[in-house]
Amino acid sequence: MDSPSPNGSNARIASNASILKIIFEHAAYTPINESPEDNIRPRRPYLGQVCKAWDAIIINTPLYWVSIVVYIDSNPTHTEDRLAESPLKTYLFRSSPHPVTIYLLRKVKVPHTLDLKEKSAIHSILTALAPHSHRISGLYIEANTSSSLPSVSDLLSADSGFFFKNLKCLMATSNCDDSHILPLPLPLPLSLPPLSVISLTYLNMDGRNLFLSLNPPCHLLQHLSQLESLCINHLTPRVDGFSMALVDKLFDAITNTLVKLRTLGFDEFEVPPNATSLPPPDSLLPCSVRRLVIRKTASPSMQYIFQRVTHSDELGLIGCFFSEPKVLLPKSARLVLERTVDFDLLPDIILEWTAQRWSSIRAKLWTLIFSPSCSMQ
Repeated sequence: MDSPSPNGSNARIASNASILKIIFEHAAYTPINESPEDNIRPRRPYLGQVCKAWDAIIINTPLYWVSIVVYIDSNPTHTEDRLAESPLKTYLFRSSPHPVTIYLLRKVKVPHTLDLKEKSAIHSILTALAPHSHRISGLYIEANTSSSLPSVSDLLSADSGFFFKNLKCLMATSNCDDSHILPLPLPLPLSLPPLSVISLTYLNMDGRNLFLSLNPPCHLLQHLSQLESLCINHLTPRVDGFSMALVDKLFDAITNTLVKLRTLGFDEFEVPPNATSLPPPDSLLPCSVRRLVIRKTASPSMQYIFQRVTHSDELGLIGCFFSEPKVLLPKSARLVLERTVDFDLLPDIILEWTAQRWSSIRAKLWTLIFSPSCSMQ
């Protein structure tokens, strides 16, 4: 029996390496969908530890390294010198020249004690990333306290030292809001042309950053004409700078400025009790979005949103509190209920949505059957 030729063996090895390279690229791929925050995962185990052959292939597979996770609580002294020798440098080098997605996360999501070094750690990591900012397509920051987060308006400004020409997704959220204790300084004027703002399609920020972005001199939302998804974290009266005028200004921007907006999300939304029953101002037109997602919000504050967002193709209510069974839901073709605490009220809520849905379907059928344009000649 003839032994296989060396050329044949080399061809098979090369073929197997090409297949593995494709597999590794797909394993590292993170899609950008309507909820990029759902794709946030801890750092993956390094597959190159399996064997030397896999390690050699992965090292020469740039797309494997484009998703970069940095734990802001993993090193008690995040400094630029330490970061220069950290895995962050390795990932940035091996992923070149492709766009990268950066995740600044916590290993321990909710610490037992206040993390006093969190803010400086985030600042040091962002400073180390500045020379590579032109390659960043996604930047996700999850902190424990809102005071640790950077100013989104300053970060996107052309004078910030960052050149986010490819930035599509930006998230800056926290577990809890401490803005009344440690308020942010007023943002710098938003310098134009802000290339990062022009390219941004997904923005998820905390309430304090939202209020700063709505106020002069920045007016960030006026420049987000390409935005497709907007999510707000911690929008409550306890946030520094809260005012009902700014909340109405947000909905006005959603209606008149964010013309491409498809997904609108609120994570812990609350308005004062005396504001929940107030109708929208005459100048504020009702709006519709393809997807409306509300998390950890009580029914009176939900009703405030529903008076302003009157239609959505999909309505998601996640971990919400239904203190009142009679919630006038907006018109929506699909209702998603997750982690609802008030189980005894669920039947009434579903019944209300079902009745509304069937009423809408009957109205459409009635129009279709009896419309003059559809009548027989």
